[in-house]
Amino acid sequence: PGSSVWPVHIFLAGGRFDGMAFPEMPSAVDESVASATASHVHRGRWGRAAAAASDAGIVSRPSGKVDRFIGDGDDSGVKGRSHLWRRRDTKAMQPPADLSVHPTLRPLTREGPARAGLGCTITLRRGAKIPQLGLGGGGLEGVEGRMAIVAALEAGYRLIDTALYYNTEREIAESISMAGLPRSEVFITTKLLQKAHASEAHVRSSLRESLRNLQTNYVDLYLIHNPRAGKIKEVWSLLLKLRKEGLVRSVGVSNFGVGQLEGLRMSGLEMPEVNQIEVHPWRQLPDVTAYHEQHGIVTMCMAPLARGRRFGRSDLATLAQELGRSEAELAIRWSLQKGFVPIPKSINPERVLVNAANGFDLSNAQMTRMALLDTGFMSCTMASPCHDLAWELVADSIPHPD
Repeated sequence: PGSSVWPVHIFLAGGRFDGMAFPEMPSAVDESVASATASHVHRGRWGRAAAAASDAGIVSRPSGKVDRFIGDGDDSGVKGRSHLWRRRDTKAMQPPADLSVHPTLRPLTREGPARAGLGCTITLRRGAKIPQLGLGGGGLEGVEGRMAIVAALEAGYRLIDTALYYNTEREIAESISMAGLPRSEVFITTKLLQKAHASEAHVRSSLRESLRNLQTNYVDLYLIHNPRAGKIKEVWSLLLKLRKEGLVRSVGVSNFGVGQLEGLRMSGLEMPEVNQIEVHPWRQLPDVTAYHEQHGIVTMCMAPLARGRRFGRSDLATLAQELGRSEAELAIRWSLQKGFVPIPKSINPERVLVNAANGFDLSNAQMTRMALLDTGFMSCTMASPCHDLAWELVADSIPHPD
């Protein structure tokens, strides 16, 4: 118990770890967007991923770099645009001359029980505390969705992730009330509507819509949903402004890669406190998570179970059988012991409880064994590849209206 400094990239079993300090460094949503949200259909020329090909997904290297699409009936998301999916040589970059815009960085710390997970919080760079385990809010609609959220809250979850695009913000507000919890006890993360990157008025309208849906006057963590939305420098500056106005407590990004994070840093802008990105045992992104560690950015794991698409297909199934645990439990425990913030999603209350991954630790040998699972597999075939979009494409303009 208590507060300790820990390295993001490794978290030893039983709560023992080596300390490491980080260096200084619309009032209404468009009906067509709401319709797309409800149907959860992949749209746009940036990545129409066929459901039938989801198991194959995208072949990528462990670093996350895209090689090619497999089984996608329409590969226009990448074909003919290979120049857009390049990585920059970040090693050659020099820091901006003026670092005064960056707040004094503090070491990331975990507080709570010795075993990472429920009941633990991580202190973000500016001092806010984020629960280490959360519930993904996408798809948690209607009565079933509210039941799953209430079950999570009653089990001790205190972080819920959502987005205006998910169309579940109202369910989350209602579920917090149903669970009898005050708003201040639940850490809510939501995301800017991608089409709102068009102007400051649209950004503010998107946030107002989220605040009304969530029945609150502030958001704990507000994220840029995807770099492909464009005008990142301008929109990121607006998010910092919204934080200063007290409408959001912390700000971050989602689906960003090293090149895009470096782009923000080289522009002299404050670094995000959180990057929500698809990281799991089959896609470990060591280059991205190492960059997070260097700059004091929390890794929030979107799709920490790879949407179940690798279950029964790797050595994790064997290890789960040996330990008498589910593959889901092992994948989430791996994320927690790495010092990440996983946000598994389920509309099944029983699975929500199992996803807490309580009551066991993974040994160093087991963590090493799980490191060998990394194949770069992407389960989110529309959003995840965007972390390789060239910074020049998204920094100052909107690359494509979709």
